[in-house]
Amino acid sequence: MVRRSMPWATGSERGLEFVAFGHSFEAFERVLRRMAGEEDGIVDGLFAFSRPVRGGYYWCPPVKGGRIDLAL
Repeated sequence: MVRRSMPWATGSERGLEFVAFGHSFEAFERVLRRMAGEEDGIVDGLFAFSRPVRGGYYWCPPVKGGRIDLAL
């Protein structure tokens, strides 16, 4: 998994957007469970000064030979 973050601001709102790229949803779920403290009760320090407001998953199918490959 590759993760990146980008700060943003518009008027009176501001935040930090996280984007992650990976080959399966399980990696994302594992990271989010750890951040929320579901495995060991230790919540990520990021939540001490921030509050998640929304999230989403987006899937991009693989491309092979210039065409979408849905074989898997």
